[in-house]
Amino acid sequence: MRIICLNGWGGTLLDRLVPYVAAAAPDVLCLQEAVHSPEAGKDWLTYRDGDHVLPQRANFFRDVCQAQPDHLAVFCPAAQGVL
Repeated sequence: MRIICLNGWGGTLLDRLVPYVAAAAPDVLCLQEAVHSPEAGKDWLTYRDGDHVLPQRANFFRDVCQAQPDHLAVFCPAAQGVL
C-alpha cells in the first residue's frame, strides 16, 4: 500500500503536485492546506491569519481529485483565520 502525505501549500505548486500525484498513484493521499470552495467565483483566494497572508487555490481539492479520478475523495476541513 502506498500512502503519501503532503502539505499542498494552498495549491501554489499545483502545476508540479498534480502530475506528481498522478504518476505516484498512491492508495491513500493526505493533504494539508487544501482548500475546497466550489462556489468561489475566483481561482485564487487569500488566507489571512494576523500578519500571515497566503494565496490559496480556491478549488485545490478538486484539482487534485482530478489527478486520481478512480479514488474516493473526502474533504475534512479544519481552518483558522479569515479566507
